[in-house]
Amino acid sequence: MVEDAQPCNLYREVLILQHHTDIVRALVKVDDHRCISAGDDCTAALWDIEDGRKLNVFSGHKLPINCILLLKPEPGSYDDILLITGASDKHIKVWNIETGQCLEDITEHNSSVKCLASLPAFDIFISGGEKLCAWSRKGKQLHQVENPGKADIQFLLPIKENRFVAACEESLYVYTVEYCGDSCEIKFFKHLFRQHREAIGSLINVPDGSFASGSLDGLIVLWSSHTLSAIRQFNQIKEEKEFRGIDNHYPFSIQHMISPEKGCIFAAVGNSIYVFDITKDQGRIIAKKQDAHMSKIKHMDFLYHGLYLATCSEDGAIKLWGRAPAEKNDKDYFMNPLETFTGLSSDKIRKLKKSETVEPCLLGECLGHSGAVQLFVDFGEEGFVSCGGDGLLILWKDGVLQNLKRSQFIGEMTGATQSSYTCSTLTGLSRPIFTGDDDQATLRTEESPSD
Repeated sequence: MVEDAQPCNLYREVLILQHHTDIVRALVKVDDHRCISAGDDCTAALWDIEDGRKLNVFSGHKLPINCILLLKPEPGSYDDILLITGASDKHIKVWNIETGQCLEDITEHNSSVKCLASLPAFDIFISGGEKLCAWSRKGKQLHQVENPGKADIQFLLPIKENRFVAACEESLYVYTVEYCGDSCEIKFFKHLFRQHREAIGSLINVPDGSFASGSLDGLIVLWSSHTLSAIRQFNQIKEEKEFRGIDNHYPFSIQHMISPEKGCIFAAVGNSIYVFDITKDQGRIIAKKQDAHMSKIKHMDFLYHGLYLATCSEDGAIKLWGRAPAEKNDKDYFMNPLETFTGLSSDKIRKLKKSETVEPCLLGECLGHSGAVQLFVDFGEEGFVSCGGDGLLILWKDGVLQNLKRSQFIGEMTGATQSSYTCSTLTGLSRPIFTGDDDQATLRTEESPSD
């Protein structure tokens, strides 16, 4: 249990962003100050996360939007950022996010659009569902191939410059893209040897030149992006009765994974958090929190420059995890998210015995949604945005920092002298601080000893 005061929880202010009238399933960060949401009400919206203003609405789909994708221009280009939306109405739409104008309404996909992925090297994007299609940046169809699986493709993951993986039920298929001038061809390359017994629920790249897949049966497989062979397996549950659970609840299902650095994978295993050391054959568990939520965890990621590991769940809660300041050794300098999360240096983590597992502490809870929290996006000092089954977006802000910003604004308006402001350090956590002289004040992040 976390104390009511929550001294380690920086998120003390909220803004409720209202537009959607149904479940919000997609959320993507545009830049440091904007995000786009989309959901089952068939619309998408562009938001300013500094003040919660709705900047644009993208409407035109007739059925729920399943996936969204941003196509950003190359550095130095004057092209606009494009939003791609794929929906159950079999349409893919290309939008200018600045004007809200629909630039292209693509109907050639001919089936429900389940997933989208970009291949920046060729300035094209791929759509998946019953078929695989390649499209130019402007929405021109370049090629189409049949899906070899019996079910729709649910995930697309670019793994190399011209290669991507498609997940269909428990199977993984690898394709290559050959692009020359205005012509493009998707070629089937390999059907990866079947490892999973149930549908794949998460597919991610890992920083060391590999990728990982996780499935309903609890299995996580690490694959080589170069040889396309399975390197290691983690969390294997042999008995079908055990991984299916009561009434096919799948209590060990993998809903989401992240790999913030080389050598480890954070996984949402049912309603629990697992951190695997992927450098060892035996798949040692570095950290674990059993029953972290009342229901299955849907999404996890690090917030505030790695200060917290956040998880959100079907139970409507967002929880912040890490090591309480009192439990950390001041002599240890934490350089990466894993060290911050465990409260141990990399050297101490390597020396952990196989039987030793770190258990993270609950540092805070963010309770505001009335239904399942689908996912969230981090904006560092500006806070984070969450979306859920209640149709709401909630912008969570650092309360102390917001008070300081208001004080600075009032001081600038009244011409008062701005002296140095420092956030409270009672929590022992790294905090943003204001510094300045008599002329102006600026915002920066307080540095830890490791910096």
